[in-house]
Amino acid sequence: MHPVRRCLYTDPMQSHLDQIMERASAALCGMDYLACESACLEALAEARHTDNWAEYGRILMPLQESRRQRRLIAADSTIRLGTTDLDGPADRWLDQVEAGCLVVTRPHQATDAARIAAAARSDRRFVEVLFADNRVGADPWTLRSFAGPPVSCQVIAPGKAWVDWWLKSEQAEQPAAWFLGATEALGDAALAQIDAQLDGRNRVTALEQRLAVVTDHEILHQRLGDAARVLTAESHR
Repeated sequence: MHPVRRCLYTDPMQSHLDQIMERASAALCGMDYLACESACLEALAEARHTDNWAEYGRILMPLQESRRQRRLIAADSTIRLGTTDLDGPADRWLDQVEAGCLVVTRPHQATDAARIAAAARSDRRFVEVLFADNRVGADPWTLRSFAGPPVSCQVIAPGKAWVDWWLKSEQAEQPAAWFLGATEALGDAALAQIDAQLDGRNRVTALEQRLAVVTDHEILHQRLGDAARVLTAESHR
């Protein structure tokens, strides 16, 4: 008599998702935060496509952590608030900064902010970008999204001594705090656009779209996790 061979069924989609998240976990442990973020986004798209909301919610945790670390590294590096005298293609401005935070201002456009943000991601640099739709002498400054849906808010202008300079880390503690506060304000404005009556996949979609405005906004991640948990509970009924 031949022995009975026991076979365990494995969901191929779940297995692939696990493989992606193993890469994300290894990258996070190795402090390769950009690789972790990339893997998490890949996994998040797959979990959403298969309505695997339990996994979707779990993926958000390492994604949020990798983005938090990305923001902290940028804020501890070079800061530039205002781009009045910068010229040439915006992506060439990265020659001046390996890591840091940049607020693009007039005479430049939101498209310039989008271009330098895309170039920073392509070059795997820890660079955070905002667009202020004003000249540096304005007060307040008007922040506008350059990705995701249209979002804007006003913030108190940074100190005049901080604008239009490449400020190195030893000079940049207060300008960095201003940048982080401005980023938080824009993310809060994006969150405020969410209709409280939205639920289910529509709420997830709305939150995902606003997260594209400020990709490291903590509360947006948390609300997206809440929405995923609601969908998980509904799928078990």
